[in-house]
Amino acid sequence: MIQDNLFNYKRFVFLKWALLLTLISSFAYLFDQPRINANGGTWLGYTLGTIGALLILWLMWFGVRKRQYANEAGNLRGWVSAHIYLGLALSIVATLHTGFQIGWNVHSLAYVLTMATIGTGVWGLSFYFRYPAEMANALNRQSPEQIVEQIQALDREAQKQIKNASGLIGRVIAASHKQNIYPNRKSQRKGVVKDCATEKAVNDLQQEMTRVDSLSDIYRNQVQRLRALKQLRRYYHLRYWLELWLSIHVPLSFGLLAALIAHVLSVFIYW
Repeated sequence: MIQDNLFNYKRFVFLKWALLLTLISSFAYLFDQPRINANGGTWLGYTLGTIGALLILWLMWFGVRKRQYANEAGNLRGWVSAHIYLGLALSIVATLHTGFQIGWNVHSLAYVLTMATIGTGVWGLSFYFRYPAEMANALNRQSPEQIVEQIQALDREAQKQIKNASGLIGRVIAASHKQNIYPNRKSQRKGVVKDCATEKAVNDLQQEMTRVDSLSDIYRNQVQRLRALKQLRRYYHLRYWLELWLSIHVPLSFGLLAALIAHVLSVFIYW
């Protein structure tokens, strides 16, 4: 038995609804014979516009429902599946609503923002399907806070282990303790830290161990610290891209809502 996921939820129920809506809208557009060129001001244009506006409002409501269903995986999966398929159907409905008439006005602005919001939504799908699972795997069933606590515990342990160590080892470990997860946002975006002090400590200690056997414990400590740092770096690198996507998709959605309100009001004012 195939397990439900975002695409095949309840045997593709929302894909079927989206295809049905798309087909009905397309056939209505093809067989409509307006007295003038097709546009949003015909009876079909108003009908498609109403459907599109309702879809936009419903799709934006998903953000609220997502929080309410945070602990109900089945309901949340259904809402996300509907959000995907009906959002894609909206691109067809909105385009047919315009009658392919685009100009420099608030009506076209609403259409452009609609397509931009849908486009960023499609872009975000690649993040949403891969990154949450990868983020969970990076942390290995732990929270970021728990891994930070592990690093702090390792640092306290290292302080005890280097009491009788040479000045060189002390300086290397002190520099390692000051090493952050990422020194800046650029490093977080790339997921790479150049000249990591903890990695340098591991390499230096590995070389020193050929001469000093008593460094094995502090070496093991720094290896564990580096492993924990890499876990957090992977997690926060992926989180950076998710947050970047949301910082684009969500404001576009609210901009679309504002343009939609202006679009509808102007239609009623100049009707």
